[in-house]
Amino acid sequence: MAKLKVYVDTSVFGALYDKEDTRRVEITENMLDILRLRIGCIPFISNIVLDEIDAAPERIRSDLKKRVKVADPRVLQETSACVALVAEYMKRRIIPAQSRDDARHIAVATVHQVDAIITWNCRHMANIEKKVAINEVNLKSGWGHVDIITPLEVVEHD
Repeated sequence: MAKLKVYVDTSVFGALYDKEDTRRVEITENMLDILRLRIGCIPFISNIVLDEIDAAPERIRSDLKKRVKVADPRVLQETSACVALVAEYMKRRIIPAQSRDDARHIAVATVHQVDAIITWNCRHMANIEKKVAINEVNLKSGWGHVDIITPLEVVEHD
């Protein structure tokens, strides 16, 4: 079986600094090990992830950059096709206006035909209602289906 292409959004890297949920930190670290070792998947991020990391608080920014480097993801670029797809998500109010970057992550992953997006964002991305609505737009716009999962699904898939 071919390795899956997975897009890792910024929430995954940010979870490494969660002081309230040590289980989430552990799951995230385990998932990043899986990605680093290329066990069943090839990791991708985008220019959006890099921009969000550049805007992170200074106290964690350099460590975040190191964590991303260790995961060694390929970097996808946002294109005009991505921008058009974001406009569709926003027009249909799938993603709220104040969370436009979430739509941008989804569009980049969709346009670059990754198999799954890995995120801790269950409010706007990894929930059944959003997944259905997002993939409805993707298919109507001529793009393929993209799965949206949490790191837990990567780590505990057996």
